[in-house]
Amino acid sequence: MKQINDQIKALRLEKGLTQAKISEKVGISVNQYSRIERGLTSPTLDNLQSIAKVLNVPYIYLLNNRVEAMESRVEKEEQRLGDLFSGISDENFKLVEGLIRQAARLRVLLDDNWRDILENGEYERFKQSENMEPYDRKRPIVENYDYREKQYANIINQLTNLLPKASSKTARNRLLGG
Repeated sequence: MKQINDQIKALRLEKGLTQAKISEKVGISVNQYSRIERGLTSPTLDNLQSIAKVLNVPYIYLLNNRVEAMESRVEKEEQRLGDLFSGISDENFKLVEGLIRQAARLRVLLDDNWRDILENGEYERFKQSENMEPYDRKRPIVENYDYREKQYANIINQLTNLLPKASSKTARNRLLGG
């Protein structure tokens, strides 16, 4: 499976464009674009859309491999959580299966959001209109992260409460790395 950074680089070279030209059209620094191509950072969805537009390919074309990679990470996380909560009785199987799937998806999203927050910060300069002074505001991804983190914690608590009383502390300790 070709990584998104390799796809972007191959398309750029195929079209004879420089990193400087693409970064200028996308509105990011050459350094940031270079880091995307080298796979050191993931592009934001907005930047990915802009890159796709500059490269004259559909946005989904670049995103397809990313979706496959994310699904693979979700499957691994489902397996990890399934192992942690394997002590839950079979009578709750359907509920547990759904909660684990939801928790795995949230965990992968949280990891991606966290990387974005580390790379791009919690705040951004925002301007309501051309006539107003820009101000710092919390980036929407930070709000999403906070909300998803609460959902994830709630699901993990639900799963922990379904464990037999003797093993719930053990599962919680394994989950928290203790």
